[in-house]
Amino acid sequence: MYTLLLPVDETEARVQAQLDAILSRPGVPDEIAVHVLYVRKELEFADSEIQIGEIKFDYEDVDQLPDTVSTALESLRDAGVDTRVHSATGNPPPAILDVAEQVGADELVLGSRKQSPVGKVIFGSVTQAVLLDSDRPVTVVSGVGN
Repeated sequence: MYTLLLPVDETEARVQAQLDAILSRPGVPDEIAVHVLYVRKELEFADSEIQIGEIKFDYEDVDQLPDTVSTALESLRDAGVDTRVHSATGNPPPAILDVAEQVGADELVLGSRKQSPVGKVIFGSVTQAVLLDSDRPVTVVSGVGN
């Protein structure tokens, strides 16, 4: 089983591009498992019950997460892909890399912002940090108009 980590944010077009990239792969759905991850920034949930740096595995209450998490979960499960949802709180790049290690991800599928020609030289800060620090393959896709 080939394991993908799908870190998502609140941008529908970006998440849809990530899903399209996953669902168009050979071997879907039988040969892959996808771990959907949403990382909350530390300051966003200072009063929440979730501890800073905590990673919640097999998160079942997706209603407390952005709609894009539900979209990803439904699309992947409708396609018959073995899917799990995780939530983490902290700085996104290290949290993404930590979860990738913990779930044994073979590859990460990141979404990137649409940028100007000059901006394309440098990815967004989260994407760039993950690319530079990851010890596993990273696929970067761009959502149209995001």
